[in-house]
Amino acid sequence: MKILDATCGTRSIWYQKNHPYVTFMDKRNGIQHSTHKDNPRKIKVNPDIVCEWKDAPFPDNHFDMIVFDPPHILRKNVNDNNFNLGIRYGFLPKDGWEQIIKQGVKKLFDILKTDGVFVFKWAETDVKLNEILKLFPYKPMFGSRTGQANKNHWIVFLKYDVNQKLIEE
Repeated sequence: MKILDATCGTRSIWYQKNHPYVTFMDKRNGIQHSTHKDNPRKIKVNPDIVCEWKDAPFPDNHFDMIVFDPPHILRKNVNDNNFNLGIRYGFLPKDGWEQIIKQGVKKLFDILKTDGVFVFKWAETDVKLNEILKLFPYKPMFGSRTGQANKNHWIVFLKYDVNQKLIEE
């Protein structure tokens, strides 16, 4: 089985941070420094492959599963709290974020095998989930909300053959 974590960051979601089936990818590499005055932190990002998700260097139909937790904070007026979240997870530009997400999702679904599983995490910090889901080529199968304010969404998609008939309710 081949699994890609397309935005691994600090690998914080992983219990097995070096699982042999997983390729960890991120556009960042090295130590990121937060600037929080009360709790400055060093954040280590150490991917197997340094690359942004929209430029993933893999052939089509390569992975059985892809995990995608893209940046969800729009870079606008940078306040201390959002800036530190952005250091940890990255930023999306205030303008043009839709095209970046859409292009990245398309690339990731291209490199996902038919019948592959796509796990997507989104935090409704600046952009509502329904706006993001419009950018996906498939409908979500199921998901769940998490977090203190119920704003984090874990959603699972299945890539299927577009000629395959699916039951719709």
